[in-house]
Amino acid sequence: MMTTTDISVRLGAVLFGGLIALGLTGIVSMQAFLYFRTFPGDYKRVRLTVALVWFFDLLHAALVCATNWRFLIMNWGNDGVLDIIPMPLSLTIVVTAVVTFIVHCFFTHRVLILSKRNWLLCGPMFMLAVLRLGAASATTGLMIHIGSFSGFLASYRAIFTLGLATSAVLDVLVAVGMCYYLRNSRTGFSSMDYVIDTIMLYTINNGTLTCVATIVSLICWLTVPQNLLFIGFHFAIAKLYANSFLATLNTRDSLRERSQGSSNDRGYPMPVVFPGRLHTNRFSGSGTKGGQNDDAMEGRSTKLQINVAMEKTIQVDGDPEIMADIMVR
Repeated sequence: MMTTTDISVRLGAVLFGGLIALGLTGIVSMQAFLYFRTFPGDYKRVRLTVALVWFFDLLHAALVCATNWRFLIMNWGNDGVLDIIPMPLSLTIVVTAVVTFIVHCFFTHRVLILSKRNWLLCGPMFMLAVLRLGAASATTGLMIHIGSFSGFLASYRAIFTLGLATSAVLDVLVAVGMCYYLRNSRTGFSSMDYVIDTIMLYTINNGTLTCVATIVSLICWLTVPQNLLFIGFHFAIAKLYANSFLATLNTRDSLRERSQGSSNDRGYPMPVVFPGRLHTNRFSGSGTKGGQNDDAMEGRSTKLQINVAMEKTIQVDGDPEIMADIMVR
């Protein structure tokens, strides 16, 4: 016979995790709306990826609501519901894995570009992403088939553990790979290095946040699976991955502006680093006297832009990647 405390702890974790997940869904939707409004000219495959992540995030939110409805409304007063795995709960696991898979593949592809197609490093990372998706898909299928936590724990506990552990390991590998190759891409120009340092900081922060959430859910699963605490943390995992993905895309304009602003203070523009952003009147107006000075300044800036372009060619061996857009090609 379950006590009131047992019920409140178990279902309280599901409810609290669901509320946090819905709050994060609002942030994901805001970021997705901001992305489509700010970057209408992005690659179609990137826009499609954003649309898929947003769709699966909304689907996940609906499944979280359905899970809480099954636990708290349809089975109110039924102690036996604590051992039942509702189908919406089972489906949240595979939907979380799909979002995680998309984001992992996206960032692993960034490592592949930065490493100049180093498949020896990135191939195993892609394989880990597939393994994580496969383990989560198997977990969902088995949970639906068995229908109870006790039955799943008795026979298939390792499968869910494998999925969470693989996700955490992949987060670390992606973050380390990105930071390593970004660090090697330094140009010696303060504005460009600022962009690189900022992307490194975002990579570390995002990787740490998703990795910690995954590890906490894994620890709860291994130590106190009967309390359903792992579900509360697991609800947030998909949202954190979606938010880190969209935040990375949405910060590109601010990085461009900061880089150009820093370079202007030093007397030269950086539009060569960010194609399509060049304005011919950037140096007209204050700071010059007459057309002759303007022409002279434009001549000096042009020479420096050529030097920057040459430096970039040396750094990336002719690859057209640009640091502020490193997340979208």
